[in-house]
Parts: sequence; structure tokens; C-alpha cells
Amino acid sequence: MRYAIISDIHGNLEALLAVLGDCGKKEIDRYICLGDIVGYGANPAECVKQIIDLDALCVVGNHDHAAIGLTDISFFNPYAKAAVEWTASKLSKKHKSFLSHLPFIITLEDITLVHSTLDGPERWRYILNDFDAEVNLKLFDNLICFIGHSHVPCMFQEQYNSKALFDFLNEMTIQQKTIINVGSVGQPRDGDPRASYVIYDSELRLVTFERIEYDIATAQKKIVKSGLPKILATRLQLGK
Repeated sequence: MRYAIISDIHGNLEALLAVLGDCGKKEIDRYICLGDIVGYGANPAECVKQIIDLDALCVVGNHDHAAIGLTDISFFNPYAKAAVEWTASKLSKKHKSFLSHLPFIITLEDITLVHSTLDGPERWRYILNDFDAEVNLKLFDNLICFIGHSHVPCMFQEQYNSKALFDFLNEMTIQQKTIINVGSVGQPRDGDPRASYVIYDSELRLVTFERIEYDIATAQKKIVKSGLPKILATRLQLGK
């Protein structure tokens, strides 16, 4: 089975369509979404529709929960809070219902899926260092746990004492228990503005990291025109 694993679309339709166009060339059997379909970008409803139409396996993200009133946004920064409130006004009942029924964790074959962490996924914490990884590596029994949330593609492997591997090749055969952050489709934060996603071949246990160019200018114009904070448009070009 070949999976396309996407995360943190954040209402960026241009980035999502570019990724799906690339996937269409690569014999994908099933799509997986690791949450945060909405938030920040100008096309939240259209992005939710795309995920529904793909029949993607999907876990919930903090911005998805926030947009339907299930996560407290008082601790969000002002830009994220403004985006959540704007996003909530753009979602239909159908879209809100879809988001409200998404689980926090899915286990499938040799993989586990979660947006943030396995230790209290509803708390929306991050796996950013060795300690966080060590805790979470003990909480799943299969080969790989795919995550999003930080918008930075990386991996932590048990065989390296939970050290983060940021300098991996674009392809890697997974032989040890591993946590893999697939990066962000709609708002990368690793200094590379291209959309990020992962292809996983479960038969070969092969993970391939992909980066895709998309029409950033159009996504930026939509954000500004919608009245969302301009910084949300600016950061797309920076990849930060």
C-alpha cells in the first residue's frame, strides 16, 4: 500500500492542490491527513471539501478543533486567534460536523497517526527534542508514528537514542521504531516555502519526503483580500 501523508494544510488551497496534483503522478492508494486542515489560509471550506472528497483517513488538529469551538483559543497568539474566528465563520454545518467527528489517534497496519503527541493528544504539545521523542516512542507498538503540528519535517528513531534526524535523505527505509513529522502542506516553517508531504510504501517500509512548488502569490493575495492578518501572507514566502 502506498500512502500519501499530508498535514497542516491550514486553508491553503493552492498548496493542497499542488500536492494532490503531484500525488496523482505517483500511484497513491490511500490518502492520510494528520490534521489542521483549516486555520491561517483563505480557503478553509474548500480544503475540508478536498479531504472529504479524497476519503482520506484523518485525525484532528488543534486549529480544526478551535474552529468548531472544541479547543480554547485564549492562549493562541493574536494572528492565530483572528484566523480561527474568521475560519469558523466560513465553515458550513457539514464541514463542522466532519471536523467534530475526527479522532485524535488512528492505528493502521504498521503505522500510528496523530497530529501532536500520543501522550495527551488533546493537549496539543509538540515533539521537538529528544525527551519528547523518548516519551512518545514508548507509547506505540508498531513501526512508525506519523505526526504534524510543528510544520517542520524531521524524524526521531529509537536506534539513535531518540535523536532528531534533520539531515536525512529524501528517501529512507524504516527498520526501527520511528516518529516522523511530515511537515506542512500549507505553511512550512523550516525555511523552505515549498509544500511538504510524505509518501509511505508499507510493503517496502520506504518513506519519501516530497517538496512541491505552488502558487504562493495567489495564496497570499487571497489572505490579504479576505481581511486576515497580513503576516499570515508574508510568512508563506519565507517558509517560517
